[in-house]
Amino acid sequence: MTPTTHLNAVSGTRYRNALSSALLCVLALVATVLLHSPAVSAATTSSERLCNQHSELCTRAYNDVSAISTHASFATTDKTRPSVPGTQYKDIKGQLDDGVRGLHFNLTKGSTASSVLLCFPDCSVNNGGELVDALKTVKNWLDSNKNDVVTIFLEGASMDASPAYVTDAFTSAGIDKYALKGKPATWPTLGDMIDAGTTLVVFSESAAVASANTKGYFIPYAGNVLRLEGPYNYGAEWLCGPWDRSTETILLIPHYIIQTASYGGKVYTDMPYPFNLGTTNGYQFEYHAVTCRGGQSIWVNFMEVDFYDQGDVFTPTLKMNALPYTGDDASNFYPKFFDADPDVPGF
Repeated sequence: MTPTTHLNAVSGTRYRNALSSALLCVLALVATVLLHSPAVSAATTSSERLCNQHSELCTRAYNDVSAISTHASFATTDKTRPSVPGTQYKDIKGQLDDGVRGLHFNLTKGSTASSVLLCFPDCSVNNGGELVDALKTVKNWLDSNKNDVVTIFLEGASMDASPAYVTDAFTSAGIDKYALKGKPATWPTLGDMIDAGTTLVVFSESAAVASANTKGYFIPYAGNVLRLEGPYNYGAEWLCGPWDRSTETILLIPHYIIQTASYGGKVYTDMPYPFNLGTTNGYQFEYHAVTCRGGQSIWVNFMEVDFYDQGDVFTPTLKMNALPYTGDDASNFYPKFFDADPDVPGF
């Protein structure tokens, strides 16, 4: 009997068992390769738990995660035929759907004592409506997205809104049930926050607004949030100061350009600058983030931007989080920028 005839004559059971074992090995190998492929690992299986859209972030502490926040999140305008100046082309729900996880609300007193409006740079330019309505939008989004943690920054150069009515807006919107009650001694992981149902963090630039919240879920900027220099005029150098951090554990970096412009007969020095966004929200965004990550001793938590959907701010954010991104490989994987830093999450 020839070798070929002998091979063909192997018992059917043994042959099928051998083939099955070999096939399983091959499939396991392919699955392992695919699982570690950036393109596939980014698209997780439906059964895998996600936290802020990524399973890898579930075990990361809140202050060890980088995210995009939108400057004057409510101040929308039209891209092609703007009727009013604005800072964003998409509304709050659209921003959250796209992956924005930080919202900046500029508070202003309305026509009545109990009214709290969102305006930028003031209400005669872009009036974003009542705070309570914006909070209802966020609350409805959180209702439908239980595995995502969102941060709200309460700001305003002339925050003349009543502190008590700011709290009332959160209560009326029903969003206070999601709020983390006070800054913990150690920030919990995103997974722990999601398990506890505390998927909203609120920071207040105004100490008066923070202290008026008797439930303790307005965390004051002072001692907690290190907001770097900015915004910037066109052509200015992106900076990473101040350098006097004390107890702050959250790093907020303004990364947007303003201009001096006239509107309604009044001159404003902080008007949005909707030009060269492919550059501002492109390589300059990444350069600014990397430079400040190297210069400061805490993680870059929020990069605050205008017109977040122009350019590409999400790929550098994936890189900062050491997450796979389209086109990454061994030669350009982002943590190479941090070879001297052994504390990069996951490495």
